[in-house]
Amino acid sequence: MRVRLIKRVFRFVAIACLSSALIWGLAIGYFASRGPTLIKEVEFYDVDGLTTNVLKEQIHPVELSGYSALTYMTLTWNALCQVELHSTITLPRHTRLQDLGELQQKSWKRYLAALRRHEYTHQYHGERAAKEVAANFCIGGHYILGYWMAQTEIFDHKTRHGAKDGVRLDLWTQ
Repeated sequence: MRVRLIKRVFRFVAIACLSSALIWGLAIGYFASRGPTLIKEVEFYDVDGLTTNVLKEQIHPVELSGYSALTYMTLTWNALCQVELHSTITLPRHTRLQDLGELQQKSWKRYLAALRRHEYTHQYHGERAAKEVAANFCIGGHYILGYWMAQTEIFDHKTRHGAKDGVRLDLWTQ
């Protein structure tokens, strides 16, 4: 009689464990197969300088660690492998663009376009990290994140923070 009771308890515990594992497996599989949630924002800070020197002073604010633009990202995941990337790109916005000459306006727009491309590449690195973490069911997530953080550092080093790709401010040249 005791043996039968022990067998029943064992069977119950085994079924409960298998059911729990199956439910967790399905939940993790579901959230991982959905892919990450990507939340993207773009913020601006105002500049109004009409000369290169004044603009250079304005576009390197302390809040952005001395850079003219910044991509800030937070990658999170939980036990169910719900992956979320929140990225915010901060760029300068010229509030007196109409007061610049045509050549200077073109120069500013060219600079801003190059700056956007550069920051979007950083954002892309974050998206790749989020997608790879989800695709790997969050296993090794910290290593994947570390790899993509290194890629963004390498990218900045190779491009000299975008200078090789046109992120240069000079309002007096074409």
